[in-house]
Amino acid sequence: MSEESSISNILSANRKVAGDGSLVIYDLTEGVNFSNPKKTAEELAKAFFENDAVNWFQVTDDHIEFNPTYKVRIVLAEDHSRKLEETVDDFLEDLKKKEIYPRFSQQIKDTSENDSNLKAAMVAGTIHSLLMKHYGKQIDKNYLQDDLFLDILEKLEIRSLNNADLIDWKKLPI
Repeated sequence: MSEESSISNILSANRKVAGDGSLVIYDLTEGVNFSNPKKTAEELAKAFFENDAVNWFQVTDDHIEFNPTYKVRIVLAEDHSRKLEETVDDFLEDLKKKEIYPRFSQQIKDTSENDSNLKAAMVAGTIHSLLMKHYGKQIDKNYLQDDLFLDILEKLEIRSLNNADLIDWKKLPI
């Protein structure tokens, strides 16, 4: 069994929904190998995004609406303290760059281009807009991607068994 399918299976087996449906808890205190934090984080991000986070978004043409109906809590053991910190940091980065952006890249691109076109029309003909056009589009794309990422973080908790928050809010990949 591959590491990817193993993590996906562990997530599925340990996914519990609260009676009122307002919270989904993944108890990953056992069975997850943290010896390779980057690989583990990548697979956790992929599995979490596909199982839950993608359901929080509704896409219509180039419009993305964030409408979650529940919160997700991922519970991890503290046994591997340093490896666990690396995994959580990598998880957040992978979630943003490898899950959110590829899934919504067209909408992010369309929205940033529409915003850029509107801005360009307002200041048409200026040298500044010609020089800054590409740079402005990239800033808009990054802003939209960061915005989607922050939307997800509002509904995601990563906690230890003693309920300590494992997200380092000062080191978010934004």
